[in-house]
Amino acid sequence: MIDTVFRDPGIPDGEKSVYAVRVANQPSALELVSAIGHDIDGYRSIIQVGSGDFAVTVEQRFQRVGDRLRAASYRAETRSGGTVVSREEANFVGTTHLQFGGGVAPFPADLMPLAGGLTLLRGLDFVDGLEEDLALWLAFSVHIPVSARVEQRAVIEVPAGEVECWQVRLRPRLSGLNALLEKMLSGFLPPAVAHIEVAAPHRMIRFGFPTGPMPWDPRGTMELVS
Repeated sequence: MIDTVFRDPGIPDGEKSVYAVRVANQPSALELVSAIGHDIDGYRSIIQVGSGDFAVTVEQRFQRVGDRLRAASYRAETRSGGTVVSREEANFVGTTHLQFGGGVAPFPADLMPLAGGLTLLRGLDFVDGLEEDLALWLAFSVHIPVSARVEQRAVIEVPAGEVECWQVRLRPRLSGLNALLEKMLSGFLPPAVAHIEVAAPHRMIRFGFPTGPMPWDPRGTMELVS
């Protein structure tokens, strides 16, 4: 068995979710489409975001071990028209890597790519007040400690309707870090708030997130449309 906090939420094969992503100072929303299918030993997720000539595709695999899930691989591509702007690929299972801060080591079992939160956060144990420690993967082998705290139940209204949700607050886990690193992380990753459906399989309903490291940077929201 793997030692990870993420349970398998039992996502049905072929599940498709459409979200509207808005930033406070932007007049229009981006459409984000998330499709999840069953893989040999877990799930395969494809996330697509686009507007005009701009498009992002993120493909991820999540491995199931017993009743638990872990991030297995990640591949992202950004395009502008027919031109590839950037590509990023990572394999998290059965590998070692030069870690941020020095040393070669495996990735932690509780690793969560940012885009992987649409799947992995659904596997939290939803108990009021429960707090779990995660490793948020940013790029290369850089991952930072984050706490996910289940705060309360609330009925959330989004374009898809009214949904009873658990509120989960994500913030850097700064306890025990030196003062300089604590200051850097606090600025780089302000808190984010997820609302996840109470009913199984716990679909993400709304996600409020920072768009930059400064307090005056606008916040963004992602809301379920259909």
